[in-house]
Amino acid sequence: MKKDYSILKKSDVPAFFASLANEMQLIGPKQLFSGDVTFDVIQSHKDIYWDYGHVVYPPKRFLLPHFEDMFRYTCDQEIKIEPTCNPQPQAIVGIRSCDVAAIRFQENFFSYPIVDPYYKEHLNNTVLFNLVCNTPPKKECFCICCDSGPWLESGFDVQLTDLGDRFLYEVGSDKGEKATEPRAYMLLPATPADIEARRQIELQADSRFQTVSYVAKAINFISADEVPAKIWEDLGSTCFRCGACTNLCPVCTCFTVDDREESDGTFTRCRSWDSCQYAGFTREASGHNPRPTFGSRVARRFYHKTSYQYIIRDGRHGCVGCGRCITACLTKLGLPDVVKRIRREMHEFLPPKEKAAEV
Repeated sequence: MKKDYSILKKSDVPAFFASLANEMQLIGPKQLFSGDVTFDVIQSHKDIYWDYGHVVYPPKRFLLPHFEDMFRYTCDQEIKIEPTCNPQPQAIVGIRSCDVAAIRFQENFFSYPIVDPYYKEHLNNTVLFNLVCNTPPKKECFCICCDSGPWLESGFDVQLTDLGDRFLYEVGSDKGEKATEPRAYMLLPATPADIEARRQIELQADSRFQTVSYVAKAINFISADEVPAKIWEDLGSTCFRCGACTNLCPVCTCFTVDDREESDGTFTRCRSWDSCQYAGFTREASGHNPRPTFGSRVARRFYHKTSYQYIIRDGRHGCVGCGRCITACLTKLGLPDVVKRIRREMHEFLPPKEKAAEV
């Protein structure tokens, strides 16, 4: 759709989102009494904490809940299934570009080859108001290496860029346009100076990042299955198996399902987050585990993140550069560190001719 720029004055922001709250639940960054910021249900537009940098706990849980009842069933005379998932309309306001990119990755993952009706329902009822990062990123951030920030060219429903006393307002989808239309009278036309101010933010972005990740090199080695098992086992030997990397990753989609017996004799099928770093994640009913070692599970995680085979299927590699895996891992198994270690250690395994080309 044609990109259209408008201006939303900050003095009109309270009225704008108070109006939106009449139509859907607002989710947004909220400052806790401890000073930490987390995404939560917004009861008042005053609770939206716009001046935040990054949150550790990604907002993916509002589309893929930690625990979710999928349906209820009985098995008496005949099997009866009753849906229990009934998402309500919601807007995630102030979500960062990397998290929007991660949600688009999950959208693709849960749409092909089998459509996940639960995720689809959540997404269909969600409008994403992306907030461009125009303050210095955290030292762990590397979204600019992953084409997922600090601003987006597409994938958002509405994108907001802070220009001081106003937001540059971009509509990026039909869903965003529909959410904007009843409040469009609060928007003003953007001037060339507003567009230029946004352009300057883009130009300054490169120099602000401290972390880089040469993902392309890992894609080559891992796609060709050239990384020796010894490297994976060395990496796996330092893993605590805490699952923090996969739980905090806004892209990861691992889940398991359980059946819960209710007091009335019915059963509820529910799902909950899981982690490919846990030994039981791929254990089969026979007891056989195709990934029995720590190294094989670390290899699996990075194969899913960076292999060409998954890039073809998922439309992009499985990292948005949010840096949460760097923050969470005590043993430096975040993606940039692993890519760096693979790149360096593979140097010992390359024949001389390839080694020269690699340097």
